[in-house]
Amino acid sequence: MTNVVIYAQAQGAAEAAQAARDQAQAMRDQAQAMRDVIRAQAEAARAQGRTYTIVSPETFHGMSRRQEGMLFAGFLVSTMAAVAILYPIMRAIGRRLEGRAAPADPLLAKASAERLERIEQAVEAMAIEIERISEGQRFTARLLSERADPLHLPERSR
Repeated sequence: MTNVVIYAQAQGAAEAAQAARDQAQAMRDQAQAMRDVIRAQAEAARAQGRTYTIVSPETFHGMSRRQEGMLFAGFLVSTMAAVAILYPIMRAIGRRLEGRAAPADPLLAKASAERLERIEQAVEAMAIEIERISEGQRFTARLLSERADPLHLPERSR
């Protein structure tokens, strides 16, 4: 029984291989027919005195280095242009969406306002104390300068 199954599978594989060979031969025949048509067109063009260049897929080996460089430069310029145009638009959309965000929790806003008020009071108190300290330093500097002046000045004659 297994020999029959194996034989059937082998027969199916052979038929599939033959079908693939037939299809490949048909494609080769079609390509040859296209080459014959192109050659006939080239001969007709030569007979009329025109030049005719045949480039077949077998002789085409891809882009030259210059063409690849130009393609890369074009891609680079296109990418930079897209970024330059789209970046400000995306930022504007983001800012607009950010402005539409859900309002903050009112308790959090109240706590933040109270905290900010306490910070302002503390900064004002520090400013007053710093002003007092600087006033004391000015007073001390004035006293020292008044005390030093008579020692360095010559005596007056009366």
